[in-house]
Amino acid sequence: MSDEHRYTASAAWDPAERSGSLESGSRLLVVPFGGAPSLGGRDDRTNPEELLLGAVLTCFVQTWAIFLAKLRLPIDSPRVDGALDLEADPAGGYRVSRIDLVAHVPAALLAEREADVAKTLSLAEKYCIVSKAVKGEGREVHVTTRPA
Repeated sequence: MSDEHRYTASAAWDPAERSGSLESGSRLLVVPFGGAPSLGGRDDRTNPEELLLGAVLTCFVQTWAIFLAKLRLPIDSPRVDGALDLEADPAGGYRVSRIDLVAHVPAALLAEREADVAKTLSLAEKYCIVSKAVKGEGREVHVTTRPA
């Protein structure tokens, strides 16, 4: 197996409708999108900011599940909520300034094995491909827990 992997997608935009369509290379994801309503876009479409947050969340929860299994932490259906913040970009427009991820952990498990839970989250943050891709100058990804 090669250490290089390539993924493709295609997006088209209709300026008159202020709407577009995104299709993954596998064709398993086909979604209409538009600008975020808070930025003057449509409220009947998902937006790039939600799609970016969704990419971070799906990668993170999947990676976290791997480490939960390795450390034998009994969370049958891992769940992570997220929020993405934008700020004005000095160069113009907006930029992502922060992404918050909140992992749901049963309260009893958190009390009993807090260090192990923290380790799984730290490893997920270290190895999640997408969260690593969005970190950088002026951008942070914060991970916390929430008792379930």
